[in-house]
Amino acid sequence: MLDRYSIVIAGVGGQGGLTLSRIIATAALFSGLEVGTGETLGMAQRGGSVQSYIKIGRSIYSPLIKKGSASALIGLEPLEAARASSYVGPSTKVVLDPEPTPTILNLTGRENYPPIEELLTILKNKTSNLYIVLARREAEKINAKRSANMILLGKLVSIDNLLSVEKIEEAIEVVLGDKAEKAIEAFRHGMKL
Repeated sequence: MLDRYSIVIAGVGGQGGLTLSRIIATAALFSGLEVGTGETLGMAQRGGSVQSYIKIGRSIYSPLIKKGSASALIGLEPLEAARASSYVGPSTKVVLDPEPTPTILNLTGRENYPPIEELLTILKNKTSNLYIVLARREAEKINAKRSANMILLGKLVSIDNLLSVEKIEEAIEVVLGDKAEKAIEAFRHGMKL
C-alpha cells in the first residue's frame, strides 16, 4: 500500500458504486489507515450519474482529489468514466467495464450516448494504464449478476495492491452481510482476469 491512494468510482445509480466505496473505505479502516470519502449523486436511485471519491493513507483531511492525480478510476460505465476523466493522469490505473448503461438523460433523449470507441479514446489519451474488463458478463458467468463492481475491484487489486485481500474480504462481509458470499466470489474472480 502506498502512503496515499485516491480512487474515483464512476457509474450510474444502481450499479453498486456507493457500496463499492463503502467496502474500500471499510477495508482501509480495518487496515489501520485514515479514510476520506465523498459522493456526487445525480438521481442515484433512478439511473443518474454517480461519482464516489476515496482517499486512503495517513493524514487524510479531505476526500477531495486534485484533477489529474487519482491513483485509480473504477469505471462501472464508460460514459461516466469519460466524464470523470479529469481526475485521470498519466499514472492513473483505469479499470473499466466498457458496456454502456444509459442514464436517465440518454433514455429520455435529452442526451445522446456517444460511441464507445470515442469514450475509450478519451481515457487512452489520459493514461496508458487502461484495463478493460467485461465485468457484467464475467459476473453473469459465475451467477453473481449484481457483483460486477466486485469484479472490477478484484481486477484493480490484482494490478495495484492497494489493500490486502483479507481486509477487503472482511469489509465485504461487514458491508454486505448475508449477501457477501457471491460478492467475495466475484472479487476473487476479478483478481484472476
